[in-house]
Amino acid sequence: MAGGLSYLAGKDWLTTQWNESDKPARWFAAARLEPGNARIWEHLALYSRWNLEQRNLAKAICDLQRATESDPRDARLWMELAAANEENGDSSAAAQNYEMAQRDFPISADVAWRYGSFLLRQRNLPEGFAELRRALVNDPSLEASAISECWAADPDASAIANRLLPRKTDYYIRAINYFVSRKQTDAAVVTWRRLLTLHQRVAIDDAAGLVDDLIGENRVGEAERAWKEALQQGGGQDEAEAGGSLIFNGGFERDFVNGGFDWRELPVRGASYDFDSGVVHSGRRSLRITFDGSANVNFQDIYEYVPAVPRRRYHFVAYVRTAGISTDSGIGFEIFDPRHPQEVQALTRGFVGTNAWTQVHADVETGPDTQLLEILLRRTPSTKFDNELRGVAWIDDVSLIPIMNTATASK
Repeated sequence: MAGGLSYLAGKDWLTTQWNESDKPARWFAAARLEPGNARIWEHLALYSRWNLEQRNLAKAICDLQRATESDPRDARLWMELAAANEENGDSSAAAQNYEMAQRDFPISADVAWRYGSFLLRQRNLPEGFAELRRALVNDPSLEASAISECWAADPDASAIANRLLPRKTDYYIRAINYFVSRKQTDAAVVTWRRLLTLHQRVAIDDAAGLVDDLIGENRVGEAERAWKEALQQGGGQDEAEAGGSLIFNGGFERDFVNGGFDWRELPVRGASYDFDSGVVHSGRRSLRITFDGSANVNFQDIYEYVPAVPRRRYHFVAYVRTAGISTDSGIGFEIFDPRHPQEVQALTRGFVGTNAWTQVHADVETGPDTQLLEILLRRTPSTKFDNELRGVAWIDDVSLIPIMNTATASK
């Protein structure tokens, strides 16, 4: 018994050493010494398949068949055999190999992924989409690659939304962001519409990328619709509609989405932003901007886009409070059409020094092509010698309310 065990141990050791050698002759010797070792046949198959000088695909397939006979429960071996058969033009055998791999490891994302990719290459789109969907259920990190493969096989956003994506919000949001990042806005809109049919909760932030893309393409009506749908789907209230104002989050009661039709903030040297619950005009908090005196700030870094109607009058109101704002150029508001800046523009007074809460207002009339207004907190650089801006400004209760035109009222 001791001799037998020693023989087996020695045989295993020698087989391992030969299989790990860099000399192909020793791999063949290892196979003769231990013909039931699947790892050795796999090693030989990979050598035959990928050795550019002595490539032999038929031998690789034969060796992989020996490997699967030795270890029929290893899904990875079946997938290697499937890939070799597909390369050899035998798609029927490859499909059978993938089915064997799936039988051995039915919950494997890797098996479903490779099988699904194979089916797409065979133009079996419905089953290919189904397999890739199985892969996504077990490994969501594959989603971008899955969408890319499906889009290359069939650029149909409806098919991707209906056949590929599992019925969970996160998958749809990632798909929308994928399409947005590749400027496939129409595909992103189709995916958004499909997401809404799930009747699952959607955060307003999740719609910001799509809304920004639609604004960028001047599809303001669609952008406004998607924004309102996101608010409704998320269980939130459209604060703008609630008070008759078109400004969203005009009281700064919620954190900025930094996109969509909410406020956006950009970093700028010499200024910092925060919300202040101790100094308010109304509500729970206001926006506080602190200038540290290190720069002659050209401030245009907090703004919001607002959908508008052509040839319409609007009344703008905001409340401003300041403490120790230096220089001769203070902080105020500018309202204009970012697409046609020469047609629509209004400026409020700029605040310097120290002021209690003060209302600023302006009337704006849109041009014939205006669909969008930009509400911009503005401070132009000072031309004085001592021009570094310091001090604090608070902003609250910003609103933009449509005014009925006289001509319209007379009708």
